[in-house]
Amino acid sequence: MKRALSFGGLGGLAALGAAVALGGCARIDDSAFTGSVPTKDTVAAVLPGGSTTTNSSLTAGGVTTKKSALLGDVAADYQTTVAVTTIINGSVGAVLDLVKTVVGYPATSVEGETAVWGPHTDPLSANTWRLTVTRVAPHVFSWAFDGRAKTADDSTFVTILSGTHTQSLDAAGHSMEGFGSGTFTLNWDAADTLPQHDTNVGQAAFTYSRLDPSATVTVGVTFTKIKDNCAPASCSTTGQIYNALYAYSATPGNGGDLQFGADENFNLATAAIENLSLHSRWMETGAGRTDIQITGGDYGTTINTSSECWDTNFASVFSVASYDPTNATLNWGAESSCAFSGAAFVSLSPSS
Repeated sequence: MKRALSFGGLGGLAALGAAVALGGCARIDDSAFTGSVPTKDTVAAVLPGGSTTTNSSLTAGGVTTKKSALLGDVAADYQTTVAVTTIINGSVGAVLDLVKTVVGYPATSVEGETAVWGPHTDPLSANTWRLTVTRVAPHVFSWAFDGRAKTADDSTFVTILSGTHTQSLDAAGHSMEGFGSGTFTLNWDAADTLPQHDTNVGQAAFTYSRLDPSATVTVGVTFTKIKDNCAPASCSTTGQIYNALYAYSATPGNGGDLQFGADENFNLATAAIENLSLHSRWMETGAGRTDIQITGGDYGTTINTSSECWDTNFASVFSVASYDPTNATLNWGAESSCAFSGAAFVSLSPSS
């Protein structure tokens, strides 16, 4: 029986509307709050050639997870790695763009260490928005993006996105947009209480550090009770609620590393929950390797594994599946062709 892991539960807030022109006619001095919130570039995960692929599923067939590429084809595990990072970027990119648009306008009010944008309602939106930013220390800000029904009073505001951001400063002591460190939480359950919202549920808690253009970038995400929106054509059931973890790191000029783990019912023979853990590594040239394991649930203590390597053109050069080592459609090439010698399996379980 085949099962696909879809990342639809990590989608953005596109249905929530767009905020525009929150300020009044008079310009309020809000310059102290410039660069006080992260942008989508601050938390972006980037892979070599990442925009050239569209495969966004990881197929669990038989007893474990495997792919459809063949020797010399674009590596399916490379495509899956790109898909994970692309969807993670999209899960928060739209709403951070919305926040950036808001702070691009004059603040509605500034009182002491707190600036407020809004409340504002777009003419065609049923939702009203408000952004509040507070300076808690030099170059450190807490912030909250709230929403309510436009016909409700301000006491009904719910927080959709909130966090703390520490600015990165250049040599002159000026804040650098797109750089910094901090944490924030995206709350889809809160968004679902608004008149206009998408179909996502659960929460996503981010940690990030992108201090300057040459620094190592790290992004971690804990997904809690999100929904698997797997397409019916690739799975027997939809709408599973599950947890997942994501960890990305990359150093400019030195490649990167991605780990992803999910606890979900991958083998639909029973309702048991399995753990799938993916570990991808890549060089700046684009060559890389993915090692996957799935265990627990219907598989008990058995750890089923697969690995795939790709070259600088993202073509598969090596594949091996521990659960079916003689199958020519799952095993090919020589491990000596890999940019990374030896598997590096991880066990990343959000339930542990």
